[in-house]
Amino acid sequence: MHDTSDLSCARQRIERIALLNDAARQGRDRMARIVITSGLLAELGGDTVAQSMMAQARLMAALRHCTFAPDSPERDFASMDVDGIKVLMKVDLYDPGLVKIALNGSFC
Repeated sequence: MHDTSDLSCARQRIERIALLNDAARQGRDRMARIVITSGLLAELGGDTVAQSMMAQARLMAALRHCTFAPDSPERDFASMDVDGIKVLMKVDLYDPGLVKIALNGSFC
């Protein structure tokens, strides 16, 4: 059986991560980097620079307004439709050197 304080800490940690992910996804984290694959841009119709920019804008609008399934409480994974194309979105935490790191649970 779990200690109530452990569950409370876990919930706080998940909500903190969700808020950080929201800030990155919604453009409120100036240090966040959003990566879009060249294959997805090509699929969205990026034959010219202008078309590629418009495709990125449509994708970012969808990203900022996407909804999350109940099994994604950290709001770090979603599937959305952009121009009739299924797009998968994933948020990961990296250090400034762009080396993926694991959260150490120090939010509590």
